[in-house]
Amino acid sequence: MVIKNRSGLSLVELLISTAILGIIMVGLHQVLSTSLTTYGQTRERQDLMMEARQVMERMGLFIRECDLIVLPDTAALQETLKVSERVSDAYNNSTYTYLIDGDGFLDADNDKDGLVNEGGADPADYITFSLDKTDPNNWKLVEEAPDYGTANVNDYLTAQILCENVAFFGCGLIAAGLVEIQLTLTRGRNQVSLTTRSRARLLQ
Repeated sequence: MVIKNRSGLSLVELLISTAILGIIMVGLHQVLSTSLTTYGQTRERQDLMMEARQVMERMGLFIRECDLIVLPDTAALQETLKVSERVSDAYNNSTYTYLIDGDGFLDADNDKDGLVNEGGADPADYITFSLDKTDPNNWKLVEEAPDYGTANVNDYLTAQILCENVAFFGCGLIAAGLVEIQLTLTRGRNQVSLTTRSRARLLQ
C-alpha cells in the first residue's frame, strides 16, 4: 500500500496568515488615507494662494495706473481701497457699445480727447475694493467699477465678488502714492496671508 504525503496549511497557520494580511491592509489603508488628505490640503492651499495672488495683482494694477488715491488716506490700515480708474478699454467712448479690443481710448476718457480726468466734462471715474461683512461667517472682498456702457459718468456696475472667506483685508498709505495691501484668506484648515506694496506711477 502506497501512502501519499499531502502537505498544506493547518487551521492555525491559516488564521495567523489572515491576521497578518489584515494588519498589512489596515496599515496600507491608513497610509493611503493620510496621503490623500495631505494632497487635498496642499491642493486647496495652492488654490487659495493663487486666488489671493490674483486679487492682489488686480488691485496693484489699478494702483499703478491711477492718478488719484482717495482711500487709504493714512498709514492706518483701512478696509477700503478707492483709486481713479485708468485701466479699462472695453467700450467705444462715443457709442458706449462693448468692443472686445476697445477703441484705443481709455474708457475713463469720457470726452474722447486722449486726456483722462481733466475735470468738467471728463471727471475722474473711481474703482473701489472693499470688505463686505454682510455675512459674519463669510466676509467677501468686492469690487465696484464704473459702468462705461452708459453716457452717465455716475453709473456703476453691480459690485462683484473677487474672493470669499476673507479673514482680513486692510490697506494703508505708506508714503505719497505708495499703498500697502494685506490680505488673508481662510478655507477649512488652510490660511494664506499676503502683503504687497504698489506705487502709483501717474500720481503727481
